[in-house]
Amino acid sequence: MPEIFYKIYDNIGKIDKGDWDVVFGDIPESYPFYKTLGNSALAGFDFYYLVIYCDNQIMLIAPLFCADFNLDIAVEGLLAGVVKQIRRVIPRFLILKTLFCGSPFGEYGTVGVREEFRNNPVLIPQLLAGIKDLALKLGAPLTIFKDFLKDSTLLLDDLVGRGFIKVESFPAVFLDLSFPSFEGYLKSLGSSTRKNLNKKLKQAYARGNIEIKTVRQVDSQIDQIIRLYENTYHKGSTKFERLNKKFFLQVCEDLSPHTRFFLYYVDGCLAAFNLCFAYKDLLIDKFIGFNYDISSRYNLYFVSWAHNIKWCIDNSLRYYYPGQTDYEPKIRLGGKIVPLYAYLKHKNVFFNLLLKLLALFLKPDNFNKNIRS
Repeated sequence: MPEIFYKIYDNIGKIDKGDWDVVFGDIPESYPFYKTLGNSALAGFDFYYLVIYCDNQIMLIAPLFCADFNLDIAVEGLLAGVVKQIRRVIPRFLILKTLFCGSPFGEYGTVGVREEFRNNPVLIPQLLAGIKDLALKLGAPLTIFKDFLKDSTLLLDDLVGRGFIKVESFPAVFLDLSFPSFEGYLKSLGSSTRKNLNKKLKQAYARGNIEIKTVRQVDSQIDQIIRLYENTYHKGSTKFERLNKKFFLQVCEDLSPHTRFFLYYVDGCLAAFNLCFAYKDLLIDKFIGFNYDISSRYNLYFVSWAHNIKWCIDNSLRYYYPGQTDYEPKIRLGGKIVPLYAYLKHKNVFFNLLLKLLALFLKPDNFNKNIRS
């Protein structure tokens, strides 16, 4: 009878890349992406990999990470102000140390399962046993399977019968760019949106000299890029991870074939950057940063959007993923919503009941009308 057991590694380098590729297949944001995460020393994040074996053959690999999680991440407006006031008295109100299955900022969560083991009933029990042991060691009372596509729920829906709560996450957005040219894309937009985008682009290029450079190494510009990233990080309402200089440099090293930094210069001054990953027929828009004193006058958000669409079409990339959050302009400019799901469970049965109540209220679409179906 085969022996089935799990091991937990604290470094992806302890897993052979060939074994990883067999289990996950050829997907974007795979082994080199997680290598970058582990090598970047991101504050507040610890990364792990749970591997289930059948004798010496890998059945499943689950990327994990431990971090603090704000249960009020979707809250905006008056209620966000109330939470802020409560945290002046109780600093960790609605903040829990959490063990996640998935990635801090991957486009979606993924668990790799070897093809011949996909329907094996031992996978979920073994996975949960390993996660429970690790969560206990780390002192993480909350477990979350983060941002999984609907296809993944065929495996993970078994979690619901084991005490997990299934909720909707912030959705992803994608564009299908099956157009022969940028003009074809423009024609697919509504009349007012098309006119508005053209107007903003004409204004931008009429007001100054805009130069866009595509590079894969940013050593010489790294300090400027960090300043631009920090500007956007602090301006955003939804915050989870906070990147550092090492991450941007590590991306250039570990993800070199896929990395594209689009740098936006206005009259010779670096005013914005956009970090993207290119995989086959897909461009993933990861991070952007602005000098807002310049970018607002030169409409650099729309300049960068138009550039990315053109770049995809010119380089025969059919799909563009512009990322989570900031949904209104993305949907107006042709983006389609991709539902994502999460599974949550607190080790305390009474707190888990409270989570069920909170999940009904703290849904992203309760606070963002643009993602309501």
